[in-house]
Amino acid sequence: MEPTIPPPVLPQPAEPAAAGSWPREPRRLAASRGASWWGEGWKIFTAAPLPWLGIVVMIVVINIVLGMIPVIGGLASTVLGPIFAGGLLLGCHALARGQPLQFTHLFAAFQSDRLTPLAILGLVVLAVGVVVALAVGALVFGTAGAALLTGAMQGSDHALTAALAGMSGAALLGGLIALVAFAAFFMAWWFAPALVTLHRAPPIDALQASFHASVANFGAQLVFGLIFIGLAIVASIPFGLGWLVLAPVAIGASYASWREVFGD
Repeated sequence: MEPTIPPPVLPQPAEPAAAGSWPREPRRLAASRGASWWGEGWKIFTAAPLPWLGIVVMIVVINIVLGMIPVIGGLASTVLGPIFAGGLLLGCHALARGQPLQFTHLFAAFQSDRLTPLAILGLVVLAVGVVVALAVGALVFGTAGAALLTGAMQGSDHALTAALAGMSGAALLGGLIALVAFAAFFMAWWFAPALVTLHRAPPIDALQASFHASVANFGAQLVFGLIFIGLAIVASIPFGLGWLVLAPVAIGASYASWREVFGD
């Protein structure tokens, strides 16, 4: 029988909540809890390492196949991402309740009433990505075009140098805008799949609650993120094979973060 993996302090989780019962106020945690989530993620991985490895390999295969389909494959991958995440969170929830993780957990959300809300999350991710890309592109290329036109009209080396400097400045500003937008959306995204899947929250409400919770626990998320960067570097060194372990550990860690911030 698979071992029980209860996150620290919190009791064994209940079954996924009924619609409308999800909590509105997140818990505020110490920054050090961001490191402990990784420990919980490791426990969740070691409770069922072979199913986790099989799940990760299948995800890689699915993404490779989708990547071979021009345009549509990338769009489908983005929309399907939250649905797969919902299934994996259900798998983590099963382990936390002393139940076995099964390979079919990867597809569990496709067979539940959470399919549509999770797909909406994927569409939101897609829309945000398109909007940010268009905004940054308009800023960079618009500024670059104006600078080059001005330099060409003036016809001097000084004007051309100033135009190139303007282009560099626009590119830097565009990068900063994209970084800020990504960080803000990451905060809105972090708890959203769990809130939709396990608390049955509406997608937009889940994104808003996740952002609020991320702001309230910014220190813990920062510690978590810094550790992730270090682990990602190490996992990428041996031909990326370390991601076979890091990916499920990270999924388990995200589940542990939801348990401590929003769980019962």
